[in-house]
Order: sequence, then C-alpha cells, then structure tokens
Amino acid sequence: MSVLEKVDGYDDEVIKICPNGTLGDVVELGGILIGLPETPKRGIKGEGLEASMQMWERLPMPSELSRIRSMDEWAETPKEFREKFRPFIEEEFRRRREGFWFYNQGQPTFITGRHYMLLQWTKIDIGYPSYLGFQRDIFLHMAACEVDPRCVGQLYTKCRRSGYTNICSSVLLDEATQVKDKLLGIQSKTGKDAQENIFMKKVVSMFRHYPFFFKPIQDGTTNPRMELAFREPSKRITKNNKTSYVGDALNTVLNWKNTTNNAYDGEKLHMLYMDEAGKWEKPSDIREAWRIERTCLIVGRRIVGKALVGSTVNPMDKGGSQYKQLWKDSDPTKRNANGRTTSGLYRLFIPAYEALEGFFDVHGNPIIQDPEKEVPTLDGDMMTFGSKTFLKNERDALKNDAKELNEIIRQFPFTPDEAFRDSVEGSLFNIGKIYEQIEHNDSLYPNPVVRGNFQWKGGVPDTEVVFLPNHQGRWYVSWMPDQENRSVMSMNRNKRVPPNPHMGCGGVDSYDLDATVDSRSSKGACHIYNKFNMDAASNMFVAEYASRPPMAKIFYEDVLMAAVFYGYPLLIENNKYGIVRHFESRGYDGYVMDRPDHLRSTSSSKNVKTKGIPSNSQDVIQAHASAIEDYIHKYVGLNEQGEPGKMYFNRTLEDWIGFKIDKRTKYDLSISSGLALLAAQKVKPKVEKKQFDEKVFFRRYKLS
Repeated sequence: MSVLEKVDGYDDEVIKICPNGTLGDVVELGGILIGLPETPKRGIKGEGLEASMQMWERLPMPSELSRIRSMDEWAETPKEFREKFRPFIEEEFRRRREGFWFYNQGQPTFITGRHYMLLQWTKIDIGYPSYLGFQRDIFLHMAACEVDPRCVGQLYTKCRRSGYTNICSSVLLDEATQVKDKLLGIQSKTGKDAQENIFMKKVVSMFRHYPFFFKPIQDGTTNPRMELAFREPSKRITKNNKTSYVGDALNTVLNWKNTTNNAYDGEKLHMLYMDEAGKWEKPSDIREAWRIERTCLIVGRRIVGKALVGSTVNPMDKGGSQYKQLWKDSDPTKRNANGRTTSGLYRLFIPAYEALEGFFDVHGNPIIQDPEKEVPTLDGDMMTFGSKTFLKNERDALKNDAKELNEIIRQFPFTPDEAFRDSVEGSLFNIGKIYEQIEHNDSLYPNPVVRGNFQWKGGVPDTEVVFLPNHQGRWYVSWMPDQENRSVMSMNRNKRVPPNPHMGCGGVDSYDLDATVDSRSSKGACHIYNKFNMDAASNMFVAEYASRPPMAKIFYEDVLMAAVFYGYPLLIENNKYGIVRHFESRGYDGYVMDRPDHLRSTSSSKNVKTKGIPSNSQDVIQAHASAIEDYIHKYVGLNEQGEPGKMYFNRTLEDWIGFKIDKRTKYDLSISSGLALLAAQKVKPKVEKKQFDEKVFFRRYKLS
C-alpha cells in the first residue's frame, strides 16, 4: 500500500498518514501535503454535545485497573476480571496504532496515535499535557515524515517553551515499547543534557507512569541512568517491583550518547532524537554530526530509521550557522532525482504567536488576534488581547535597546528569518537597521530582484551583452540601465574603457583556483553599485553575484560581461590576480580600476601593482569596514521619515550581520560590496599652495 498518492487539485503527491490507507482532508505543513484519514461517519467522541462543550478530555484509568502495576499481576487476576477489562485495553492499543477522533468546538478533529499517547498516557512534570493546536500540527508533520519512504525525519525550528522535548521524549518511549530488536538514541547539545534533562527526567519518568499494559519486559533497575533495555532480565528485581514476564521480550534498547559527531557511527538506528541541534558548538558540528548519524538510519537505498531534530537557534558563531545550513538543506520543495532533500529531512516552522504559553482557549486553539470579547483560557484566565499584540508590545518596549530587541525576536520568532537572526553582541554594524531592511524586502511583492545570467548575444564574444532571467542564474539584479545605455562600447586611445564611470562602479572578491583545498569553498563575489546621479537609481546596489562555477574563468567572464552591460569600472581585490589577467587578455583591462589615490600608501614604491586594491593593508581594511558602516547608517532600514531603504539583496545583508573584521576572508559578499563602496567614494584632491613667482606672469624682453 503506497502512502504517496496523486490527488486532483494538487501539484505534489499527498502523503497519507492513515494506517488503514484511507484519505480524507489534505493539509499543507512545512511545504508538504499531508492526507488525513477519512472522517468517520459515527463514533467521534463528543458528538451530540454543544460546540462550546466539545473539547479534548483525558479519560481516566478505571480504578480497578489502576491498582495493577505489571503484566505479572494482570496474569494473576481472575479470568472474569481480565475479560471485563480486555476490551478497554484493546481499544487503547487500537487508538495508539490508528489515532483518535474527537469533536473540538464543532469540528471533527484527528490526532495521531503518538499524539494520543502524549495526551492520554504520558505524565510530565506538570501532570498530563493539554491539547494544543500547534502541537497537533507537529505530530501530523512528524507522522508524514515517518511514513514517507523518501524522508529521514523531521527538522523543527521552534520558539522557546514549545514542548518539543516532551513531544520527542514521548515519541521515543512510545516507539521503544512497541518495536522488536531495535536501537533508539538520544543526543543533545551536551552529554549531560542528554542524560539528565531528557533521558532521566523525561523518558524514564514517563515510563514509570505508563499503564502496566504498555510496559514490556524490562531489564535493569527501575531508575536507569544509561539505557532503557526491554529484554529478558537476568533475575527478578523484587516482588514489589515486578516487571513483566508474560510473552517474549522486545530486545529493544533506548539510550543516550555523548555529543560527538560519531556517537552512533556504525550502529543501525531505528529512531534518533537530536535535541537543541541549533546550539551544538564545534568540535561537535551539527551538520557534520548529521552527515555521520544519517548513515545509521539508511541501509543502501532504504531508509530504515527516522530522526527527530529540533531546536531554538543559537547565534551564528555558536552553532547557529551550521544549523541554518541544515535548515536550508531540508526544504521539501527542493529535492534531488531520488526525491530526497539534500539533508533527507523535512523542515517545519511554527510562528511563536501560534505557540505562546497563556494564549490558548479552552479548546486548545491559539488566541492570535485580539478577540471581540474576552475569551477564557486553558489557564483559567480571561483574555482580552491576542498573542500577536502581546509579542508586538514586548518588541515595541525594547525598540531603543537593539540587543534586547534582537534577542526577544530570536527567541519568539514570527518567521524563519527571525529565528535565524544573529546576536547583536560583538557585531560591527547596526544589525537593527539590517533586519529592518530584510523584513521590508520579505514583504515586497513582486520582489524587485530578478535572478539570471549575463551572456554575449548569440554566444558571440565582444558584441552585445544581454541579461537572461533564469531561476538558477548566478546573478541577482534589481535595476538595469535603459536599453540605449546597455552594452555601450567606448574606446580611448584604442583601448576599451567603461562609458559610464560617472554613474556607477563595481567591487569584486575573486578566487584563482578551480577547486579549493580547504572546506570553506570560498565563492567569487561581485557587486554593481549606482553612485549618486540625477538620471537613475542612486546610492544603491543594483546587482549581486556569489557563486563558484566549476572553472574560475567562468566567474571572470561573468563579471566581465556585467561590467560591459552596465558600462561601469570595477575595483578588484588584487591578491587574486587571475581575474585581472583575464581582463587584460580579453582587452578589457581599462575596466579594472587603479587603486584609489586616497587608499594608496605613501610608502608604496613604483613597482607595486596599481591595478586593484590589496586585501592586507590595515588602511584599506579599516576604510572598507567604515564604508559599509556608513552605507548602512544612511541607506539601510528605516530612515527618520520611516521610509525603507533600497538595498534589496538579503544575502549581502545577512553577510554583513556576521561580518568579523579579523576574519573578513570568510565574508565574500561583504568584501565585494565594501570594495564597490570604496570605488564610489568621492575624495576632494588636496590643493597644494604654491609660492608666488612673478616669472609666471611677466614676460621679459631682451632689448638690443
């Protein structure tokens, strides 16, 4: 029975999560289509009640059963007793397997078996959990990840206190107490967190409160520290702490491991929970760890295990950047030829205003917008405003404190971009203004940036350059000159020169090697910038490039064609001289700027290269950072009138956020954008005072 089905009205395949293969409503979560089971015609809990009275309610254990602690004790009860309660137990096993339907405020609502186990039988530190709508979405998405043969697991980027650790601990325990001959594992940001905060405080505690009929034969103590082992014990523990001896042992183990990249390397895992993945710091890199651990979940072409990966996000230099890349690699709308994402995971994000504590009505639905009248909450309060208003008020109160404002946005994000905000701490530039610009850019429709490539018309070099839109193109362009000003060829003393240096310029961070010898894989970067002028868009970046084609010469020619298209000169970092030689060999060395006079060292000899600009000069480094800082202050984010800037390239903005002046070579886009700004600077030449010399003004004549 295939779980993937093509359904009329949907472009992508629907992932059916019904164990019996039925298909009802289809919901979209995290970029995947999930087919719910067909709605039953009768037998839904709560039918016949008024809508206001329809909600999740936990069913208590029958009092006679609650006194039984093990399957041994159950086996010793009279037959009549067992026959009386067997239907109850069998029904619970069915709900665990197939899920559960109940009416919630007039709506027939399905929850998965895993979700049912959390709500009905999993006791946490505050008792049994309440039904919350956003957690239903997490479980539905998780179920789709589990049944989809193309998926290795779920990646959930969360806000603070969303209950994901409880969810995953419950799921691990639910699975470990059902399957035979399997290994299930736990990792967290530290080994101590994995052991104490997840395994002992949650998993073991949950297991102790499980009803006896869900407890398999267990080996070891009643409070294990290293593993839950569901195998035949070597001896009975005590009569008072009986474990089950009825039936075969599962021979399944649930354990935890220290936070190392190869913790489970060589093992065959059935399920793995990687907690706080956005906080793993080197040498335990979450991307490297996942690269190794995923091999424990795959045998050949078959996916034999599933992962649960979730986290809030640390600052980029504290594990966040690796997690961010894992997030990008987990987009289900971008698959390889085998139907898998780059990471194998399917990502999910839920906005903080849908998951904020204290803002759920008695039905477990989030109170997002301000209600027309006060609404009773799960906490017993009466709410007069929504979660969005509350969070916006918290943000507004911190608008003059960039650091604290940034932190509360990171911890309670409305969008994935907000979740991946970097820390303001130690930032060289005004991150608040940068994020204002990013948020503005994300709101634009249509987006002013077009992706594509510059090419010689008809493939004939040195003719006309044209721009061809392509969703996989290497250039991002927000503005182009009028048709008559494109690809204008200008000659000076039989030398090609850019015709529009008064209008704009560019900056280039190049590379020479076709393949890198390190793991950084530096990209070639270029920015085209419009100076202040009366005829076109002023003081704004109009094109951005960050790519690493298979050959360096492809990058060189890409940059050359852009320079010709705009007619702008380029300032190139000259520690990589291959691109300068390319321009020279192609007859376009006139497009390569000399080092600006105000950035030329007074100690420089005549033999020093004048084309381009050095990357190791302290004067240049400081001037470069200062140029970006000044540009951000003037043209990025909201100005005093509340008008947004016109810096539309989010990749560059994000690069500025992380920029470190002592590690500047990591930030290709920051380098090239700063060079473009240096090239655009107008510096008044120094006028030297000359001594008055009458010979200049009076001609003398020799009288004969």
